[in-house]
Parts: sequence; C-alpha cells; structure tokens
Amino acid sequence: MLKWLKENLGFSFGPLPDERRLAVDRKLQSIQLEMAEYKKQLATLRDDLERYQANESARTEEAIHARLERLLTDLAAPVAHLLTQAHLLEVQGQSVPARDVLIVAKSLIRKLADEGLTAEGHVGEWVSFDPNHHEPLDGATFAVGQPVVMRFVGLAYRGKLVRKAGVAQN
Repeated sequence: MLKWLKENLGFSFGPLPDERRLAVDRKLQSIQLEMAEYKKQLATLRDDLERYQANESARTEEAIHARLERLLTDLAAPVAHLLTQAHLLEVQGQSVPARDVLIVAKSLIRKLADEGLTAEGHVGEWVSFDPNHHEPLDGATFAVGQPVVMRFVGLAYRGKLVRKAGVAQN
C-alpha cells in the first residue's frame, strides 16, 4: 500500500509529520469508501442484469408459446376434418372422396405457408441433381448436375431447407 501511495500520490517512505499522516489517512479512507461504493454498484448492476435476463427469457418463452398456440388454433379445424375423414374411412368403412381430403390438405398447407413453410420445386419437375437440396429415392446415386425428376418436393422454413426433395432418374 505504501508503494502505491508513493507512486500515485507522491508520498515518501519514512516518518510522516502528523498533518501529512492525517492527509494520507483521509485520502486512504476516501479511496476505500469509493471502492466499497463501486463494489455495491457492481453488485447492484449484476443483480439487475440477472433480473433482466430472466425477464427476457420468460418473455421470449411466452411469445413462442403464444405463436405456437396461434398456429395450432389455426390448424385445429383442418386437423379435426382430417381426423373425421380418417375415422369415416378406417372405422366406419365409408368412402371419403379424394377431393374432400385434398381440400383439407390444401388448407393445412396454406396455414403452414402463412407461417413460413414453403415448397421447394414441383413434383414432376426436371432438375439438376444437387446433394444439398435433393435426396435420391430407392438408394439410387447421381452425379452432381445429372438430370433427375422430382418425386417429392423439398420443404423450407423461412428460407432454410428442412426437408430435401426426393428425386429419381425417371
């Protein structure tokens, strides 16, 4: 501490006159009080940061749940129709017109598209094989750039590929 006082405040070692000693003691006490205050402020800031992070995490989770609930609410009616059609076909043995099933399926696809899910390509479309976007069907192998036909579309969510398109040779 004496070294610091000498370097920073210009005090020398050796006996200090009473007035000078008192001045040093006052300065030292002042610095110690400042340091204690800074430590309190730092602790307060850390607590504030922890509370802020916890609140942000809770708000983010709440927003995600609200968005998911909104999506599921939008999908509820088409899913209920689809489940009813499955019941009619599988349990009651009644035929369900393909057109009715297609209407429900397109409704589901529209609602998912509203949330950012998009089809990549079209069934029957000829494309150049790209292993980053296409998955060979039936264990086939293709060279990059080889012409292939799309049998299943790929899917992207907000621009990020989530399902590669299924492709075949013909």
